[in-house]
Amino acid sequence: MIDGSGGKPRRGDVGVRKGRIAALGDLPSSRARRTIRAEGCFLAPGFIDIHSHSDYSLLVDPRAESKIRQGVTTEVVGNCGSSAAPLYGEKRARAKDQNRPLSLGWFTLGGYRRRLREKGTAVNVATLTGHGNLRGSVIGYGTRPPSRGEMKKMLSLLDRSMEEGSRGLSTGLIYPPGIYAGFRELKELAALAARRGGIYSTHLRSESDRVEEAVGEAIRVAEAAGASLQISHLKTQGRRNWHRIENCLRRIESARSLGGNVHCDRYPYTASSTGLDILLPDWTYEGGNQAELARLSDPRLRKRITKGIVWTDWEAAVISRLSGKRNRWMEGKSVADVARRRRQKPSDCLLDILREERLVIEALFFSMSDENLRKIVSRPYCMIGSDASAKSIRGPLSGGKPHPRAFGAFPRALREFAGKGMLTWEEAVHKMTGLPAGKLGLADRGAIRTGAAADLVVFDAKRIADRATYADPHRYPLGIEYVIVNGEIVVEKGWHTGKLPGKFLD
Repeated sequence: MIDGSGGKPRRGDVGVRKGRIAALGDLPSSRARRTIRAEGCFLAPGFIDIHSHSDYSLLVDPRAESKIRQGVTTEVVGNCGSSAAPLYGEKRARAKDQNRPLSLGWFTLGGYRRRLREKGTAVNVATLTGHGNLRGSVIGYGTRPPSRGEMKKMLSLLDRSMEEGSRGLSTGLIYPPGIYAGFRELKELAALAARRGGIYSTHLRSESDRVEEAVGEAIRVAEAAGASLQISHLKTQGRRNWHRIENCLRRIESARSLGGNVHCDRYPYTASSTGLDILLPDWTYEGGNQAELARLSDPRLRKRITKGIVWTDWEAAVISRLSGKRNRWMEGKSVADVARRRRQKPSDCLLDILREERLVIEALFFSMSDENLRKIVSRPYCMIGSDASAKSIRGPLSGGKPHPRAFGAFPRALREFAGKGMLTWEEAVHKMTGLPAGKLGLADRGAIRTGAAADLVVFDAKRIADRATYADPHRYPLGIEYVIVNGEIVVEKGWHTGKLPGKFLD
């Protein structure tokens, strides 16, 4: 077994009773009601997806098939400044628009927790509170800083979320409305989260030309707030910025050497995925979706928008999912391909399809270095995350051509990094279990020890492999034999049992 601590693997049995690990050692099988024989396989703690976006998808399909079949037993949602709660004002309106036909019958984290409990989930859930929810609920999508009264309201909403089980604050400083937040606003909110025992997680303000400054900003906010820092999916986008990773790592390691509790997470791929409108200039987002759509329809403003687009590699921007049926043929094609078919310039095509799809378009961006990926993951402070929501092969979560990380991030990390010798098996598992559990203060998760929750995964190191590809992402991995959540078998010999034993972890 690999116990999640980073220590050497050892042989032994694990006894489970009432959802907990009751005994370790050489245990007599005659005393067990059920025995799983796992000769030739590793037994590890269930994987903790430190960077998930399954906030809403777990309510659409609680089986969480693409995650549980990877060995994920805990999803950490609420990342990149966006969470399921709180939901008020303009943020609530946008969440409703983005999650049709799901009924959003809650306003607070407490309400979301009740909805999860009623629905049931295959996986455990821990959450951060999105700064975008706080700002969008109180200020909306304007660019101005909060008034003192508005700041108090944001702090009050965060405080209530922390009371109801949030594990900290997340920001998405590349997305509206987080993009409009200044240092003081971020510091005050992160400081409250820290006082409550939570972390500060951030999608940096830049992951390309200004990534070094963005890493510095994240460290300054955390230091000023006295907060534990997690840098989301650390990367340097675009070939011209690949060399910047060295300075980013130096800044992180300098902060750690001075006592800073600084970590990062990363998925094991070199393409990112987010909304296609991320390519637009920042000012186009002001005022929310309706204002952005109006700008895309204004001939004068369209010229200004196209001049402000800095992305140039249109072959490397690939449409992965659209909301409507009219343009479904575009899924899996680059913006360059679509523009050629429509006989348009790529920039004009971009604005038109965003308007036609009312901004709801997801895309893949192929712009990262494999060498940098390995440098980042090899750092002892880097955790593995998927940066994806749960999907499935069939049903309401099966549409489009999503990033393959939704189906294969954890098996891929094990195969690419441990299977090929960059990490030991125990190091790789630690990055998915004990390290994220320690970061979030999940005291009884991420470890095989007596008294810990019985979240366990059995995997075959010789067979483990991701099968999901960019062209064919809807494929479950190989080598994940059993997945146990709170003592219940959810995956047996690679198949989902239908059980929903997951809990909200507060």
